[in-house]
Amino acid sequence: MVPRFAVFQPAAQVPTDEGTGGSGSVGEAVAQDVPDFYGAVTISGTRGFTVRDDDGVERPFVVAPSTRILRDGKRVARAQLQPGVLVHTTYGERLGTWVATDVEIYSGTPSRDLTAAATAAPVKR
Repeated sequence: MVPRFAVFQPAAQVPTDEGTGGSGSVGEAVAQDVPDFYGAVTISGTRGFTVRDDDGVERPFVVAPSTRILRDGKRVARAQLQPGVLVHTTYGERLGTWVATDVEIYSGTPSRDLTAAATAAPVKR
């Protein structure tokens, strides 16, 4: 038989490394986990584009209505995704395809130009 009033002890509170909502440190960790791909556009079509990185790996991306295409932080037309253009693409996987979420177009070839500013090109992961 169970007593009428059972007293339960609360579980011990274990401190966690999570932020309190104002530091921004948790958001930075999430931003670093977003998959990205850096390279040159090899094919550009009406539904997407293909990028080849410095190691020769090619990855096809689908462009969705929500995809943001940027140059110098400003939105530009999809027509600027031409073969030879260097891009940094963040993406998500949906139904077996890679859907581009953000595409940053870079002018020139910062990955090969030793005189380019260090901030001109993202770090290849």
